[in-house]
Amino acid sequence: MKLNKLSVNGIFHVIQRNWMSFRKLIKISIFPNLFDPILYLVAMGFGIGHFVGNISGMPYLTFVSLGLVAATGMNAANAESTTNAYIQMRLDKTYYEMNTGPINLEEIIVGQALWAGIRGTIFGTLFLLVTLMMGILHSWLALFIPIVLLITGTLFGFLGLTFTLLAPTRDYLNYFSMLIIQPMYMFSNTFFPLHAVTPWLKNIGWFSPLTHAVLLIRQLATGTLRFQSFEDLLWLILVMIVLSVIPQKIVRNRLNY
Repeated sequence: MKLNKLSVNGIFHVIQRNWMSFRKLIKISIFPNLFDPILYLVAMGFGIGHFVGNISGMPYLTFVSLGLVAATGMNAANAESTTNAYIQMRLDKTYYEMNTGPINLEEIIVGQALWAGIRGTIFGTLFLLVTLMMGILHSWLALFIPIVLLITGTLFGFLGLTFTLLAPTRDYLNYFSMLIIQPMYMFSNTFFPLHAVTPWLKNIGWFSPLTHAVLLIRQLATGTLRFQSFEDLLWLILVMIVLSVIPQKIVRNRLNY
């Protein structure tokens, strides 16, 4: 099935509509989205970090904090592209309402994924400000971290939307979070370096997009960019492009109103 031509105006309309809804709830959304990473920061960074020395050339508190910046962006994007998207698709029929106008379903999918990326950037950047207040950022290159968060969030937006389109009921979204997102959260170089684990786990962890996002954010925050950093960025962009095609191809077969 060929993809319909995308309109920038249609995509922007989807983003704008989501932003208007989000703006009303932003105050009550901050705490739930930041509580989990702050809890891990206290338990791992200040707790275990008290007994651990330097890891990958930096204090363990810095190592964990910067990993949680990427993980926070991923979780926020995942919540938007799964639970929130499912409500709009199946319950509120928001997609149907928008599709009755000049906006096609493919534009809705792309707009929703980009909005997930923006939401991930917002909450990832808020947690980044926490690390700034802790004195963890050591380079002006940290200004580019929101770009990495946007790419990463959009990537997980497309991934989450793919599963949301395929999920027969809302309960199935829990399997995606439990079997895909949580393992990435734990085993993507976030809490411990992958080079120190068994080879099979290291190889699996390399394919996780979050692993590359974490590496980029740590290098930007500490000013230690290398040539390999651009390979990490290209990997994220490539995966995002590949994942963007899948939900666009299946959306019409799955949303039969």
